[in-house]
Amino acid sequence: MAIVICFTLCIQTVAGQSIQTSIDRKDILIGEPITYRLQFTLPTTTYRIEFNVPDSFPHFEIMDKVKSDSNNARGNYLVLQTLVLTSWDSGSWAIPSFPIKIRNTADNAVYTLNTDQVLINVGYAKADTTGQLRDIKPVMDVFYFDPFWVYVGIGVVILLVLLFLLYRYIRRRPKRQPPLFNSALSPFEEAMQELKKLAGHASVGSDEAKVFYTMMGNIFKRYYSRKKQQDLLNKTTGEVLLSLKQTNLDASALSGLAEALRRADAVKFAKYVPAEDENRQSLSQVGNTIEQIEKSIDKN
Repeated sequence: MAIVICFTLCIQTVAGQSIQTSIDRKDILIGEPITYRLQFTLPTTTYRIEFNVPDSFPHFEIMDKVKSDSNNARGNYLVLQTLVLTSWDSGSWAIPSFPIKIRNTADNAVYTLNTDQVLINVGYAKADTTGQLRDIKPVMDVFYFDPFWVYVGIGVVILLVLLFLLYRYIRRRPKRQPPLFNSALSPFEEAMQELKKLAGHASVGSDEAKVFYTMMGNIFKRYYSRKKQQDLLNKTTGEVLLSLKQTNLDASALSGLAEALRRADAVKFAKYVPAEDENRQSLSQVGNTIEQIEKSIDKN
């Protein structure tokens, strides 16, 4: 608890009225406040005080005028007026005496009381001869937020999102189908080459006819499978012909192929034994159909 020490300088009394001047300190540093109090003791409440306090004093500045306070104590009427002063000039300076008028409203009599002159010593703070650096303000705890880990977290999240999108892309990307029946030759070149080889075995007996026509059918089915990129080797003759009808193949070529494939079925399943000229005719019909398919594809 702060203890305020007041220095009572003077008590002046006139006709039962008195004024008491006091200050809270005699020595101050430049800019420090001084509490300057005026206490009036009046016999009755019919007295009114007329404060003619100057706006300023030489070497002093009025910082605040506290509203006057009054109360009754031991049959007397007390009025307290407080001023807060300061000085910005070093030295010993006096707060001058100034008159205070007291008027009795009962008979309109006026009395004048003078405040006491107050001597104040104004000085500087003692110089620090230790040579140590001192903080103007005490050290304060400052909250510092390091955004490094925030950036790291954002980077990790972005990386995870990119990896997830890449994973989904790879999973959903249509798989590239490997070429059907890999060969260094084109489907047309391979088929014509195999038909030419097979033509050297056209004069076959009844025992080799089944192998001859099986190879002929496989040559065509392999060719057509490579062109359509579908495995048609296990398809029946009817299924292959039905697929060919959906193309722009010439009707005569389609009819010749149908005759050759049905002759092959007759050899394989009905033990039909064709003549040599029928074998060569069947090879010619298959070769002609392959050429027609190539031409129709080139036109499209």
